[in-house]
Amino acid sequence: MKYKDGVYIEATAIVNGRKKRLKFSREIETAMDVADALSKAIAKKEMVVTAGFDGKHMAGSKHYEGNAFDMRSRIYTDYELRTLLDNLRENLGTDYDVVDEVSHIHIEYDPKKK
Repeated sequence: MKYKDGVYIEATAIVNGRKKRLKFSREIETAMDVADALSKAIAKKEMVVTAGFDGKHMAGSKHYEGNAFDMRSRIYTDYELRTLLDNLRENLGTDYDVVDEVSHIHIEYDPKKK
């Protein structure tokens, strides 16, 4: 697994006047491992994380709570990308959203209430 220069994988935020250390959730760390393994198996390429806590995301984004990351998509052929997306969705299951955002793949942990 590689990281684009400047990606924040940990951060400190002020929440209700107190410092709070932010880091990726266990579920997102697992998703990153799965994505990297699938990328290597399908395309023989290391996955590249392009955003964690950094970047501009919409208000309420799962990025800001450590439950989302973005990965580079331009390194894959069309076939590799389609295969990777299908395999990510299958392997991660319904508690994760895997979205092809054209410029990157967005993966977030978002369990649905049952």
